[in-house]
Amino acid sequence: MLDTRTSADVNTRALLLPYLLVLIAATVAVQVVVVLVGGRLTPVVAVLTGATGIGAVAWGWVHRRELRQVRFGAVVAHVALFLTVTVSYTVHAVIRVVELGSQGDVEAATELILGSPWFGATLVTSAAWGTGLLIHVIGSVLGRGWDD
Repeated sequence: MLDTRTSADVNTRALLLPYLLVLIAATVAVQVVVVLVGGRLTPVVAVLTGATGIGAVAWGWVHRRELRQVRFGAVVAHVALFLTVTVSYTVHAVIRVVELGSQGDVEAATELILGSPWFGATLVTSAAWGTGLLIHVIGSVLGRGWDD
């Protein structure tokens, strides 16, 4: 059966751009808190990151009908969340590692990435969440962009 839905009834930019901008603002705010607590990933940072995720899920629930009218709408929203969260932590970690490396403290840079919560916030999160995102993308492509 031919699917005749179109995204003409929903303004994709009006739907997804504010969502993306709020995600960027939220993740920047989380990273500012990380800086303010001395680069440590504290329970407060975890709660703020979790709140960002819960907010994104709530937004997706509220806008589920509009997202279903936009080809690849749900997967684009998922990609936006994945990228803003993982890139914010990864960029922060890279800056910290480069800073430590430029001071000649290679051991501290190694410890930061492999022996601290930054390992989970960067590598484990990207690998685990990225796998789920890949499954979502495959499902969306198989559904020709419609997430019913």
